[in-house]
Amino acid sequence: MRLSCLCVMLFLSFGRIEVMADEHWPAQVLPSERYVTQDEATGAELVFATRSEADDINAYFHQRSWFPDESVLFFVSNRTGRNEVFGYIEKTGELIRLQRNGDGSPSQFTAGIMDNALYFVRDKKACEWRLQISLSSDPASQPSKVEVEERCFADLPPDAGGIIGVSESCDGQAVVTGFNSSGPRANRVVWIDKKSGVMKEIMAVDYPISHIQCSWETPGLICFARSYSDPHGDRVSTLAPGEIRSRIHCADLSDREPWPIYPQELGELVTHECWWVRDQITFCSGQRSNGDAEESHVKVYDPRIDRTYIIGAGSWWEGCTPEAAAKVNYWHAAGSPDGRFVAGDNWHGIVALFNAKTARTRILTQGHRIYGKGAHPHAGWSPSSEKLVFASNRFGNPDVCIVKAPEAWRENEW
Repeated sequence: MRLSCLCVMLFLSFGRIEVMADEHWPAQVLPSERYVTQDEATGAELVFATRSEADDINAYFHQRSWFPDESVLFFVSNRTGRNEVFGYIEKTGELIRLQRNGDGSPSQFTAGIMDNALYFVRDKKACEWRLQISLSSDPASQPSKVEVEERCFADLPPDAGGIIGVSESCDGQAVVTGFNSSGPRANRVVWIDKKSGVMKEIMAVDYPISHIQCSWETPGLICFARSYSDPHGDRVSTLAPGEIRSRIHCADLSDREPWPIYPQELGELVTHECWWVRDQITFCSGQRSNGDAEESHVKVYDPRIDRTYIIGAGSWWEGCTPEAAAKVNYWHAAGSPDGRFVAGDNWHGIVALFNAKTARTRILTQGHRIYGKGAHPHAGWSPSSEKLVFASNRFGNPDVCIVKAPEAWRENEW
């Protein structure tokens, strides 16, 4: 580890002046493991960014995995003996080990919306990484060179514990993070200005929260998942008269208390919400179940008209087994940045596309998971809306895979 300069940055954080220094180090660049093939049924191009014996898993479906220019894709790997953030260079296929030996590993991260930067929280500090990349003309004999530039721009409050979410405000001005608190409230979410380090509290609550993410359209607006003490998790098994149960909640920088989105009825499943264009929210939901056999449609909540509709229909029939039901229902869903598609995935490793204009369904790729075994795909979109990244277990352990829809699918309405 070495300090690149003594250029310091003064910033204000909760009224305290802090001095922070940028640091630089050369990253380890590993040879390409890239393997390109096609889906046997659909012809969609599959690019396996990793093919190691380690567990290589993409960022969560609602996080940003790529730099805005799509030059680098980020994922998590345990190939060093612990979980670390790695990068995949799109042009060469090379892999980047970003961390230095001895540094703590970011548990959650997100790529920038407007800047080629990676944002994360480590050791109670909000930080960013920027990469200086010199591509090799012959990576097989001479690897590319990557320099990591780190800037820590704010200290979290002293009461901060475990991190429960990292997201970037849609205007690119702030990072929003949630954390367990030692008190007086159990969980807090704060908005942190990336330039000054100034913090503003969005919410402080005493119930469990997760899946914190910033709106794509409205600065300062977030949604999150609220947990209840329920043996059936995201499916409501008890509901008192007049009680509101809603997994999906929103909050913002106003004085308004967090508010529920899509209150659930008795027995209804709601899970895995994700922002989409025009402040819409995609999620998975179903009313019928029999143990682990669950109905789960892909739904879209539109706040402009306060209406919810099904864009990707699941299925249900009496006597269906959990394995059979899981093949035709969905668990994660994410909309493309251009607003044209929603992608859904399930426990069988199937990734489907739903056309936003017609609500028609096409299977994009399949065969990436055996039911009951392996990492879940949790597919997420690239900034260009041309491809998705997901976790594939096709070769026996989790690999990071990129799938590109056939050109005709993207050019023609269906």
